[in-house]
Amino acid sequence: MLRLAVFAAALALAAVAAAKRADNPYCNMDPFINPAKDLCNPLRYIPNLPLNATAVALYGACASVFTFHEFRHRGKYFLCLTIGTWCEAIGLALRIALRKDPHSLGLYISMYMFVVLSPCAFLAADYILLGRMVKHLKASRYLFLNPDKVSWTFVLSDIITFCIQAAGGSMSTSDGLHKVGSNIFLAGLILQLMSFALFSMLYVIFLFRVRKDSMLWSHPGWKPLYFALGFTCIMFLTRSVFRTIELSQGYAGHLTIHEVYWASLDALPLLLGIAVYCYFWPPAILTPESAVTLEPESSADMTETSSGTPSHATEDKA
Repeated sequence: MLRLAVFAAALALAAVAAAKRADNPYCNMDPFINPAKDLCNPLRYIPNLPLNATAVALYGACASVFTFHEFRHRGKYFLCLTIGTWCEAIGLALRIALRKDPHSLGLYISMYMFVVLSPCAFLAADYILLGRMVKHLKASRYLFLNPDKVSWTFVLSDIITFCIQAAGGSMSTSDGLHKVGSNIFLAGLILQLMSFALFSMLYVIFLFRVRKDSMLWSHPGWKPLYFALGFTCIMFLTRSVFRTIELSQGYAGHLTIHEVYWASLDALPLLLGIAVYCYFWPPAILTPESAVTLEPESSADMTETSSGTPSHATEDKA
């Protein structure tokens, strides 16, 4: 419910900002003439039809595959990825609709709703997956946090940073607080980036620690999925860095008003990040049958580690 409330606030802020543009008497009468200077065009460009149509098709294909996996493998904990991908596809379709009426505030707000919310679901899927994999391997001792708390910890940080961005966005709509609000909004983005970077570091640390456990490392099935998760982290970090730099230039900065940057550094990394799950579907891989049933470290291994004397040497002395 808190996430929905934050999202509703973000929509309200987008509506306010868009309404301010619509009230500007200097809007272009013809929205297709010099859109970069059109104050009533929130995008400051006309979306490219082939580019956005291709994006809709690819995201729609991924969403369809995820939906098929959901019905086949019943992995409810990964449902957020399926919903988020459908939302992204809808948002991209609305970008195409904006071509006909670039001044439409309703279309812009709806598009913004779907495009901005979707990546949050992608990040949440990664947060949930790491905890699931650690529990699947019974390797919580190699993780700094309890696997049950990993997803909640990082999702909570995501909500907090969203609240900061909402507060900064509301202040930026005021002429007197525009600069302060913009800085607060940017701080929220930076904190969100730092949160996911911390999660990615946790992923790397777990990888290096679990590699030292020969029994777990040789356990079949889980490593390709784990490396796929690592690839998604790289893609999502790329997108987060871009978004931070983009908004540091302002709402009408060079990166914002050129669609090629959005396509190559936002839409494409997100697509590549989620596309790997078309093949490496976690509920199909992390099954009860393939899970580790016993703790990999035996009491003999623990005795060897604590005393420095191999267990077989103790048996020889006896």
